[in-house]
Amino acid sequence: MAQFDSGVFGFLRGKIGTIVSRLRYGKVYVSAKPLRYKTKSDKVKLTRKIFSRRQRLNSKLRKDKKIQAFWRAIDADGLNNNTRLMIRNQPFVEYERILPGSGFTPNCDDKMLVRNITMDEMDISFEFKLERANPKHLEPPYVLFCVFILDRLFAYSHEGRVREKTITADTTFQTIENESPDGFIPVKFRPDHIIRQEKYLAEKAYVMVAAIKFNDLKNKYEWSDTFFEELFDYMPDEDKKKKWNGITLKTED
Repeated sequence: MAQFDSGVFGFLRGKIGTIVSRLRYGKVYVSAKPLRYKTKSDKVKLTRKIFSRRQRLNSKLRKDKKIQAFWRAIDADGLNNNTRLMIRNQPFVEYERILPGSGFTPNCDDKMLVRNITMDEMDISFEFKLERANPKHLEPPYVLFCVFILDRLFAYSHEGRVREKTITADTTFQTIENESPDGFIPVKFRPDHIIRQEKYLAEKAYVMVAAIKFNDLKNKYEWSDTFFEELFDYMPDEDKKKKWNGITLKTED
C-alpha cells in the first residue's frame, strides 16, 4: 500500500501494483517491484556472504575520523563516503580472502612504494617512498596512514575451536614533514594493544599504506594510491588443527 508522507502534495511512498516508490537522499525513486528469486540457493548465499564481508571491511577502513572526512569530500563513484569506499573495493573482497588491489584511497597514478615490512610484538616498521606522476603533488607535509587488518579470528569455547567471521583493524598515522631526496624513509607505527594480541588468533593479516593531504591553497584533497600486502600467518602451527579436543573446527561465516 502506498501513501503520501505529508498530504496529497507530499512524497509518494510505498507500492502500487507492481510499482514501488521510495525516498532516498531527498529524491523520489520509482521502480518496478523486484522479481522473486531463490533465497536459499548456494549462489545467493555466497553473494550475501561476500557482501557482508565487504561491509565489515568497509566499516573498519572508515573507522578513522580523518579517513571518513576524506571520503566525504572527494569526487568518486557512489552516493556517500560508505558506498564510495565500497565501490572502490568491490572487486578485491572475496569469500576466502582480501585480494591485492584493495585500499582506502581511490586509485591514483602517484604510487606508494613500501619495502622491508616487519612486525614485532609492538610495532609495524617499514620504509616507504612516493613515486609521483606529478612532482608538485603531495608535497610535504602530508599524513601517512597505516591500516593493520585481521580477518577471521579464532575463539575457544566449550564446543571447540570456532572461526568467527570477524574483520578487525586499527588505523595509525603520522605526519611526514620532510623527505630524503632520493631514498626511502623509515617509519614505525604502533597499532592498538588489543589487535597486537589478536593477530596470534587471526587466520589472515594485511597491511595498507597510503598518504593523504588536504591542500589548503587548492582547497582540495591529494592522495597516493594504496599499498597493499598480505602479511605472514601469525597463528602458531599447533593452533591450526582441524579438530580441537576431538571436536571438528566450526566456522561462523
